[in-house]
Amino acid sequence: MQPPTEPRQAALRGDEDALYRRYDRELHRVVARVVRAPRELIEDACQTAWTILLRRQPDRCSVFGWLKVVAIHEAYRLSTIDRREARLERLREADGDWNEITADRRRLEDAIQALEALRLVASLPDRQRQDFTLKVAGYTYNEIADLTGGRTYTNVNKSLVKARARIRRSRSGAE
Repeated sequence: MQPPTEPRQAALRGDEDALYRRYDRELHRVVARVVRAPRELIEDACQTAWTILLRRQPDRCSVFGWLKVVAIHEAYRLSTIDRREARLERLREADGDWNEITADRRRLEDAIQALEALRLVASLPDRQRQDFTLKVAGYTYNEIADLTGGRTYTNVNKSLVKARARIRRSRSGAE
Protein backbone atom coordinates (compact mmCIF):
# COMPACT_ATOMS: atom_id res chain seq x y z
CA MET A 1 0.00 0.00 0.00
CA GLN A 2 1.25 3.47 -0.90
CA PRO A 3 1.79 5.92 2.00
CA PRO A 4 -0.44 8.99 2.08
CA THR A 5 0.88 11.88 0.00
CA GLU A 6 -0.60 14.63 2.16
CA PRO A 7 0.19 15.11 5.84
CA ARG A 8 -2.66 14.14 8.08
CA GLN A 9 -4.58 17.02 9.58
CA ALA A 10 -5.53 16.75 13.22
CA ALA A 11 -9.23 16.94 13.97
CA LEU A 12 -10.41 20.41 14.91
CA ARG A 13 -11.24 20.79 18.58
CA GLY A 14 -13.93 23.41 18.08
CA ASP A 15 -12.28 26.06 20.25
CA GLU A 16 -10.24 27.70 17.47
CA ASP A 17 -12.62 30.66 17.13
CA ALA A 18 -12.44 31.38 20.85
CA LEU A 19 -8.64 31.09 20.79
CA TYR A 20 -8.43 33.49 17.87
CA ARG A 21 -10.66 36.06 19.58
CA ARG A 22 -8.73 35.72 22.81
CA TYR A 23 -5.13 35.78 21.53
CA ASP A 24 -4.98 37.43 18.09
CA ARG A 25 -4.48 41.05 19.16
CA GLU A 26 -1.94 40.12 21.82
CA LEU A 27 -0.08 37.90 19.33
CA HIS A 28 0.29 40.82 16.91
CA ARG A 29 1.54 43.08 19.68
CA VAL A 30 4.13 40.58 20.95
CA VAL A 31 5.46 39.70 17.49
CA ALA A 32 5.69 43.38 16.49
CA ARG A 33 7.66 44.08 19.66
CA VAL A 34 10.15 41.28 18.97
CA VAL A 35 10.53 41.56 15.17
CA ARG A 36 11.15 44.94 13.60
CA ALA A 37 9.21 44.66 10.37
CA PRO A 38 6.33 46.32 8.51
CA ARG A 39 2.84 45.84 9.94
CA GLU A 40 1.74 43.83 6.90
CA LEU A 41 4.58 41.36 7.37
CA ILE A 42 3.68 40.90 11.04
CA GLU A 43 0.07 40.31 10.01
CA ASP A 44 1.15 37.65 7.49
CA ALA A 45 3.33 35.92 10.08
CA CYS A 46 0.53 35.81 12.63
CA GLN A 47 -1.97 34.50 10.10
CA THR A 48 0.48 31.77 9.11
CA ALA A 49 0.82 30.82 12.77
CA TRP A 50 -2.96 30.53 13.06
CA THR A 51 -3.08 28.39 9.92
CA ILE A 52 -0.43 26.07 11.31
CA LEU A 53 -2.40 25.87 14.56
CA LEU A 54 -5.43 24.62 12.61
CA ARG A 55 -3.31 21.95 10.95
CA ARG A 56 -1.24 20.82 13.95
CA GLN A 57 -3.64 21.33 16.86
CA PRO A 58 -1.00 21.89 19.57
CA ASP A 59 -1.60 21.39 23.30
CA ARG A 60 -4.04 24.04 24.54
CA CYS A 61 -2.40 24.66 27.90
CA SER A 62 0.58 26.31 26.15
CA VAL A 63 -1.11 27.45 22.95
CA PHE A 64 -0.22 31.16 23.23
CA GLY A 65 3.47 30.43 23.76
CA TRP A 66 3.36 28.02 20.82
CA LEU A 67 1.65 30.64 18.62
CA LYS A 68 4.15 33.28 19.67
CA VAL A 69 7.16 31.13 18.77
CA VAL A 70 5.69 30.07 15.42
CA ALA A 71 4.70 33.64 14.49
CA ILE A 72 8.09 35.09 15.46
CA HIS A 73 9.95 32.47 13.43
CA GLU A 74 7.65 33.11 10.48
CA ALA A 75 8.13 36.88 10.79
CA TYR A 76 11.91 36.46 10.72
CA ARG A 77 11.62 34.18 7.69
CA LEU A 78 9.36 36.63 5.84
CA SER A 79 11.56 39.57 6.82
CA THR A 80 14.61 37.82 5.38
CA ILE A 81 12.79 37.19 2.12
CA ASP A 82 11.53 40.77 2.02
CA ARG A 83 15.04 42.19 2.51
CA ARG A 84 16.49 39.82 -0.08
CA GLU A 85 13.92 40.86 -2.65
CA ALA A 86 14.24 44.60 -2.03
CA ARG A 87 15.23 46.24 -5.31
CA LEU A 88 17.96 48.86 -5.44
CA GLU A 89 15.88 51.00 -7.77
CA ARG A 90 13.02 51.16 -5.29
CA LEU A 91 15.38 51.94 -2.42
CA ARG A 92 17.17 54.65 -4.35
CA GLU A 93 13.94 56.50 -5.01
CA ALA A 94 12.61 56.02 -1.48
CA ASP A 95 12.07 59.19 0.51
CA GLY A 96 12.26 57.44 3.87
CA ASP A 97 15.15 56.35 6.01
CA TRP A 98 17.05 53.45 4.43
CA ASN A 99 18.18 52.23 7.84
CA GLU A 100 14.66 50.94 8.42
CA ILE A 101 14.92 48.77 5.32
CA THR A 102 18.51 47.53 5.47
CA ALA A 103 20.71 46.40 8.29
CA ASP A 104 23.99 47.76 6.90
CA ARG A 105 23.85 51.14 5.17
CA ARG A 106 27.43 50.84 3.85
CA ARG A 107 26.66 47.67 1.94
CA LEU A 108 23.66 49.36 0.32
CA GLU A 109 25.72 52.39 -0.72
CA ASP A 110 28.40 50.08 -2.15
CA ALA A 111 25.74 48.21 -4.10
CA ILE A 112 24.30 51.45 -5.49
CA GLN A 113 27.77 52.62 -6.54
CA ALA A 114 28.40 49.27 -8.22
CA LEU A 115 25.07 49.55 -10.04
CA GLU A 116 25.97 53.03 -11.28
CA ALA A 117 29.40 51.79 -12.43
CA LEU A 118 27.78 48.92 -14.33
CA ARG A 119 25.43 51.36 -16.02
CA LEU A 120 28.38 53.49 -17.11
CA VAL A 121 30.19 50.47 -18.52
CA ALA A 122 27.00 49.30 -20.26
CA SER A 123 26.66 52.71 -21.94
CA LEU A 124 30.04 52.33 -23.69
CA PRO A 125 30.18 51.32 -27.37
CA ASP A 126 30.69 47.59 -27.92
CA ARG A 127 34.45 47.61 -28.64
CA GLN A 128 35.24 49.97 -25.75
CA ARG A 129 33.02 47.99 -23.37
CA GLN A 130 34.66 44.71 -24.35
CA ASP A 131 38.19 46.09 -23.99
CA PHE A 132 37.40 47.87 -20.72
CA THR A 133 35.80 44.75 -19.25
CA LEU A 134 38.79 42.60 -20.16
CA LYS A 135 41.19 45.18 -18.69
CA VAL A 136 39.22 45.29 -15.43
CA ALA A 137 39.31 41.47 -15.40
CA GLY A 138 43.11 41.69 -15.33
CA TYR A 139 44.16 41.05 -18.93
CA THR A 140 47.14 42.90 -20.38
CA TYR A 141 46.90 45.07 -23.49
CA ASN A 142 48.55 42.36 -25.58
CA GLU A 143 46.19 39.66 -24.23
CA ILE A 144 43.19 41.87 -24.99
CA ALA A 145 44.50 42.42 -28.51
CA ASP A 146 44.82 38.65 -29.04
CA LEU A 147 41.42 37.86 -27.49
CA THR A 148 39.57 40.45 -29.59
CA GLY A 149 40.63 39.46 -33.06
CA GLY A 150 44.34 40.08 -33.54
CA ARG A 151 44.32 43.83 -32.99
CA THR A 152 47.44 45.76 -32.06
CA TYR A 153 48.53 47.08 -28.69
CA THR A 154 47.90 50.61 -30.00
CA ASN A 155 44.31 49.83 -31.05
CA VAL A 156 43.54 48.47 -27.58
CA ASN A 157 45.21 51.45 -25.93
CA LYS A 158 43.19 53.95 -28.00
CA SER A 159 39.97 52.10 -27.24
CA LEU A 160 40.68 52.09 -23.49
CA VAL A 161 41.67 55.79 -23.49
CA LYS A 162 38.35 56.64 -25.16
CA ALA A 163 36.43 54.42 -22.72
CA ARG A 164 38.06 56.01 -19.68
CA ALA A 165 37.45 59.51 -21.03
CA ARG A 166 33.78 58.71 -21.67
CA ILE A 167 33.39 57.30 -18.14
CA ARG A 168 35.05 60.38 -16.62
CA ARG A 169 32.74 62.69 -18.60
CA SER A 170 29.68 60.69 -17.52
CA ARG A 171 30.70 60.74 -13.88
CA SER A 172 31.49 64.46 -13.82
CA GLY A 173 28.18 65.21 -15.58
CA ALA A 174 26.26 63.13 -13.00
CA GLU A 175 27.73 64.91 -9.99
